[in-house]
Amino acid sequence: MISAIYDLALTTGANRVIRGARIEHICGDPELGPDKDFAFGMEIVGTALEAIQTAVPGPTLFEPGKSSPSREAVDAS
Repeated sequence: MISAIYDLALTTGANRVIRGARIEHICGDPELGPDKDFAFGMEIVGTALEAIQTAVPGPTLFEPGKSSPSREAVDAS
């Protein structure tokens, strides 16, 4: 799941959460200009593709631009 509100996604039990940009532009930032916005969006999508290929023991946050996911212990109760 790509989400700008990643804490909510993690606490509701999503196993793989990719940190998105903003609520209104989840996979990009139009303020960057067309070329940088496209590159930024591709980085987020690339991270999502890596996430679905990664075994995770539970809710895990994947951050674009970082090579390994950050595991966050989440208590959903």
